[in-house]
Amino acid sequence: MGQTLANRLGADPRFGHDKDDEIVVFHPFSTESDVKFVNVDTTTKAGIIRAEELGLVPSGKVDMIFTSDINFAADHLFDSQHKGRILAFFRHPIDRLASKFYYLQTATWERTYRPEWQGMNIIEWATNENLDENFIVKKIMGKKLSDTVDMDDLIIAKEIVRRYFVVGIMVDMAESVRRFNIVLGVDYASERGQQCMQQYFSPTNGRRQLQEEKAKNDMNSNPHPKILEGSPEYQLLAERNALDMILYNYITLLYEEQRMWIYSLVTQQ
Repeated sequence: MGQTLANRLGADPRFGHDKDDEIVVFHPFSTESDVKFVNVDTTTKAGIIRAEELGLVPSGKVDMIFTSDINFAADHLFDSQHKGRILAFFRHPIDRLASKFYYLQTATWERTYRPEWQGMNIIEWATNENLDENFIVKKIMGKKLSDTVDMDDLIIAKEIVRRYFVVGIMVDMAESVRRFNIVLGVDYASERGQQCMQQYFSPTNGRRQLQEEKAKNDMNSNPHPKILEGSPEYQLLAERNALDMILYNYITLLYEEQRMWIYSLVTQQ
């Protein structure tokens, strides 16, 4: 859709811009393609530092910055004169933990592959093996997985999300993407925008079937048993991730509250 992105691909040596001493926008695949990147890697701390030194945000050459280290990126890339807004998808904490447990048992291609989890039940795993409890709160607070968090951290995390985030939720993907498009100024109502949305979110059975087949063949998609609310597994995970559960419930409320504000932007564009 014509947006210029900053992520890992921009600093890939094969494109020849990883050593440039200024921010460069380039088409990695074809000059006729709308896919554009800047020549920095914002997915690592070292890459963020380089982006800071090259003046990524003040350059005005980038539309979207992808990073999983939001605190470090915020501290080094933005200031009072150059502000940004965080667009983030949130997944229910229990769903995320269950997905991680089953996925890493089989994901031999992942650095974090855990074959020792095979044959283990999820209660045993949650009690003895899981090290990323209250992951969302820790992530927003910039803490390590081994750190502890408390109610004070939760209060601050909620305020950070309220002030700086446009929230999307995984269970309402199409609507979340539509909101992101509005905030980004992407013309999703154009013919091309509608084609893109329909490609991923068409309600037709045929398209849905294609999506399901794609998911089955996707290396990072891993069908697994669902943890049912009220089950012993659900209750244990909820107890051990109580702060994340509270934060996620708050995010779902914020998701509804942001609807009116976001759609008011349409009339301003």
